[in-house]
Amino acid sequence: MSNLSELLPAGGGGKNVSFVASGTLPNGKPVILNSDGTATVVSATALADAKYGPFQATSNIEQNITVVSLTGDKVVAIYRDINNSNYMYAKVGTVTGTSLSYGSAVAHTSSAEHPVGSIYDPSTGKVVVVFQSGSQFWVTWLTVSGTTVTWQSAGSAVRYDTSDPQTDVTLSYDPTHSVILIGYADSNDRLAIRTYNSATGTLGTKFAPIGTSTGGVRLINLAYDMNTGKHIFCYDPNSTSAINYVIVSVSANSGGNLTGTSTVQLNTGTLASIEHSLFSMIQDEKTGWMVALFAGANYYATVKGYLFSATTVTAISTATIIHSSASLNYNVAYYPPSGKVFGVFSLDGGTKNFLGSSLSGFAANTTVTFTTPFIVDNNTNNRNSMGNGHFLTYAPTPQRLVLATSDFTNSSVVQGDLYVIRPVHQSTNLTSTNFLGITDSAISSGAAGKVTIKGGLKTGLAGGTFAVTVANPGSGNRYYINGVLQYTLNLREGFTYKFDQSASSNSNHPFRFSTTSNGSHASGSEYTTGVTTSGTPGNAGAYTQIVVAASAPTLYYYCTNHSGMGGTANTLAAIVPNSVYYVQGDGTLSTTTTSPAVRIGKALSSTSINLEFNS
Repeated sequence: MSNLSELLPAGGGGKNVSFVASGTLPNGKPVILNSDGTATVVSATALADAKYGPFQATSNIEQNITVVSLTGDKVVAIYRDINNSNYMYAKVGTVTGTSLSYGSAVAHTSSAEHPVGSIYDPSTGKVVVVFQSGSQFWVTWLTVSGTTVTWQSAGSAVRYDTSDPQTDVTLSYDPTHSVILIGYADSNDRLAIRTYNSATGTLGTKFAPIGTSTGGVRLINLAYDMNTGKHIFCYDPNSTSAINYVIVSVSANSGGNLTGTSTVQLNTGTLASIEHSLFSMIQDEKTGWMVALFAGANYYATVKGYLFSATTVTAISTATIIHSSASLNYNVAYYPPSGKVFGVFSLDGGTKNFLGSSLSGFAANTTVTFTTPFIVDNNTNNRNSMGNGHFLTYAPTPQRLVLATSDFTNSSVVQGDLYVIRPVHQSTNLTSTNFLGITDSAISSGAAGKVTIKGGLKTGLAGGTFAVTVANPGSGNRYYINGVLQYTLNLREGFTYKFDQSASSNSNHPFRFSTTSNGSHASGSEYTTGVTTSGTPGNAGAYTQIVVAASAPTLYYYCTNHSGMGGTANTLAAIVPNSVYYVQGDGTLSTTTTSPAVRIGKALSSTSINLEFNS
């Protein structure tokens, strides 16, 4: 049994049903249905940054290696094999949580070629590959069945510019017209774009949005903006150490024949000044911002956020240095489990490791936040000459990123490797089908208690009581909330929450709130709005209680006598009648729809929600 429809008839049956608790179930909390018929509170577990590998794709390659993800657990690595007549090969990798295995390598043709970019076309299920043969540049495609690669038939590749353009290439997918955009610098150093239809293997008309610019234009990045349906084409004009952008729109000709698709320039402008044309940008799908990772002053790894309208940049965050060392080889990818962009870059001196960092948390005219960069490879002399945007990809089924690197094992041998990366994020037990309902009272583990299930009306939503205890996990005394070390609380405006300090371990540890982390131990003051206390901690009847005020700030609980014992108390907006609510991966209720959130129903009042049976 894994969902409620197996337990009850359509329509939900009874509204308040008794379930045995697997683990303690607090009052008024969303719960899931387990396969054995028990109920467990919706919760999330923090997972730290981790990486696995290397997983060798080939033993001797040219520096370029590109990797692209398909649906599910498959990725494709594409590279030029020096040991095999410089042929271009592709092989499928199957990604699990901690490993990667390969199928057989398949050559494109019996000619010397090397890839310069790749992208997955979800409309056809094909991987589009841009490659160089001699001084000529071509585009082709391949398909995957299981772990078998099949290339487009020999001789069917098309040359996307007959005047032998520059090597810089960037790719983007247009979901409205189901075409790939190929961005490049042509032989006259002009910015150029062509569309490619992988269903027909045909090119659209060449478009040069900066047609008068010559002499040194360097291609940077092409990214699709889901907010506007436009593509942001970034480039370095005439090696000026600045990043300019062009907003490009794709439009089908009359009759909708996509082989005639053209691109239309909307506007140009300048994004940032940088030290070098090293720049990679992608959209944060949670916030809608474009996040750019690039070489800033002194070649330091720098991040910046941009928000575009249909014709221009409407907001720009301040630039933030995330690593104060000269670096290069930038690439970014969106990581859905965390709702953040993940960026990688390699150090350009000493140990040449790739480092990775999660980037997020920005609003207009503020800085981008980031996690401390960590080493994501095992080799101290890593590189990838592949253009920005082609060597980091997301495999959805195992929820992992895959990084392609060129490992210089010595001066003459370059090994092509893939690494599996799990960025820091919250892992939840909530799925799209296992949401059960909301508890009607606190239920001890192993005991039976009532749950308002889907199809019922959950009333009396309020706060709750938390049991506070104190123990030493090895680094000094810490608060435990309902048995969880320094539990992150989520307190809703208008609700009342009691923190019971009756347990004897609370003696000499008064529980208080502050707007400063660690409270008075970090020069903060006690937060007293709506807060009452009673009794002496460690004795029966002792508690701290809070009625959460409207627009209350984020709070932090702490011990007035000892540093480092507390944690965070997030404050949530009051429930708004007639608004649709979703249970989040950590068990909170909000109007946020981003996965893994699951819709549960519409609020009828500030304390009641109609739980939809088919949610």
